[in-house]
Amino acid sequence: MTTPEQAGPVARLLRYANEVHGLAGRCGRQDLAEVLAASAARWKDECTDIVVAGAQKRGKSRLLNTLVGHPDLLPVDADVATNCFLSLRRGPRLTAVVHRNTGTGLVETPITVESIPDYASMRGDAGKRRDVVSVDITLDNPLLDGLRLLDTPGVDSLTVGHRQVTVAMLQRADALLFTLSAQDQPVLRHELEFLAEAAERVQAIVFVLTKVEDSTNWRSLQEENQARLRTFVTEAIAADPGRAATLSPLLRAPWIPVSSKLAEAAAAKRREGRAERADALRARSGMDVLERHLRGFAEGRESARGATVVSAALSVLNALATGAQDDVAAGSDDAGDVTARLAELDAELAALGELVARRRAGAVANTFLGREVGGIVAARVAEIRQPYENAIATLKKQEQIDRYMAELPESVQRSLEAAWSQIVFDVEKLARTTLDAFARDLGLGPVELSADRSGMPNLSQVQVKGDQAADAPVDVDMVRDVLPSISMAASFGGLAAAMLGPIGFLLVAPAIGASIFLGRRSLEKVQRNQAAIRGALRDQFSVVAREMTLDLERMVATWRVGVEQAADDSLTRRRKELESRRAELKSASARSAADRQKSRQSGQDRISAINTLTRRGHALREELATAVAALGAAPAAAPAPVS
Repeated sequence: MTTPEQAGPVARLLRYANEVHGLAGRCGRQDLAEVLAASAARWKDECTDIVVAGAQKRGKSRLLNTLVGHPDLLPVDADVATNCFLSLRRGPRLTAVVHRNTGTGLVETPITVESIPDYASMRGDAGKRRDVVSVDITLDNPLLDGLRLLDTPGVDSLTVGHRQVTVAMLQRADALLFTLSAQDQPVLRHELEFLAEAAERVQAIVFVLTKVEDSTNWRSLQEENQARLRTFVTEAIAADPGRAATLSPLLRAPWIPVSSKLAEAAAAKRREGRAERADALRARSGMDVLERHLRGFAEGRESARGATVVSAALSVLNALATGAQDDVAAGSDDAGDVTARLAELDAELAALGELVARRRAGAVANTFLGREVGGIVAARVAEIRQPYENAIATLKKQEQIDRYMAELPESVQRSLEAAWSQIVFDVEKLARTTLDAFARDLGLGPVELSADRSGMPNLSQVQVKGDQAADAPVDVDMVRDVLPSISMAASFGGLAAAMLGPIGFLLVAPAIGASIFLGRRSLEKVQRNQAAIRGALRDQFSVVAREMTLDLERMVATWRVGVEQAADDSLTRRRKELESRRAELKSASARSAADRQKSRQSGQDRISAINTLTRRGHALREELATAVAALGAAPAAAPAPVS
């Protein structure tokens, strides 16, 4: 039995995708048929994934808490941890499960709901959030029936790894809620750039303007945001008209002003039995409008997913058209048609030769990446070391030194963990920028780098010399004997706290679990004075910097070789495709007149079918865009102040 929905654009989309898939198979392009099949792989998933994204402090976590009716569920005063996302879906009871990447697979660990911030937020415990990929939260809320809400790290351009994680999440998204705040600055350039990337992957996008309850000019701010978006999209399309189809829907996306504060006030009034007042506050909060959109996405998930399938189908058709045009040229009675087509292929091969030359030049430039690593390491290690030296100068009494050294193992572990994580990020950022530019110059997509911030160089055997007396040198274990402690602030009445500020900042990076130093030396033989500690400190950090530099140089070399190999593979594949097309074109043009006529007719028939399917694809895309825009659409009420 055919339902009304199946008689609409979704049913036509499925028939359309099958036709394109069949055409690719008949043309002998099973590789293209597989591309389309992969795009439709999620079609039967009955849960709609909605990614909630935005910069830090834009109100997205509080918004999610309000939507699911648990004000304290997600931490609202700290961003989601790097490389992590939170999933909210319906379940029989309130539970939380942490998913960790162990290197050999994901491991699930149940946790208490109260401990979610420890594992999933930047204010949490560095040890607990290590290697956490996601936290899966279930709760019994009808809003989540058929929905999965995904809270992602902030898309701020300067946040370690956050933007990349959120962009990656869009690959599985059916819709995007993008949050902006009425109490913050207007939309920024890096947010607009993120939205441009998002629009290439997701067609259903809603802008949510949060915190409107205390803002007297939220309407003017929303208008300014819309104007900035319009300018950005207009300029982007002018620079590249081919982006019009993906960027234009951003200008038609709905804007919903909401107030979590008003919604929470409504819930409080309802608990007090003041239903009328609660209904009024709820209506003013804008949450009902937003929930209608969410339910609309759940009920119309096929429309949202259809845009992805159409885009894949159009890409397949474009590739099929090239082969069909070759067949038409080869079968032409006019020898000039073959000559012109061969000239086009020769021009493409010549351009490919230029790319090969640029690849060689780029590879030479890439070799300097390794040399820049040493400078990054030296700068970060010096940043770590200097506050320690300042703290050492404050140690005047022997009991202060003794107390200071008692805390050294944990101190150096945390300090070097923090330094390593930040250094890896700095190096990864440099490498990504350089290698991305290299790839773009060769017509390749963005590079994917995988930095292991959880692995430190093996420093367990690193030792330095310290003087017991001027003429009696002995080995000194730096973990136990020399390096200062971050936690000294409490011991010295806060004296060291002011000096160790930069280290506290660096601790936002993921911490590692393996012990950095394993050997411990006895303290009895060590002369504990400022000069010995300071000298050993410098020697030790010099050794650490050298070991880190060597480890990172290997990592950068691996990235560089991988990207350059991908470039070589792409250029080689492209050359083989062009040379194969040229050979087939020459061979086909030498066939008998009857065979050439048959080839020409086949090519023309395929071109006609491709053109028809392409027109239908563009029409379907517009129809689906209209359907997506209508999901949950309703006029938004203006929230009013709490009274």
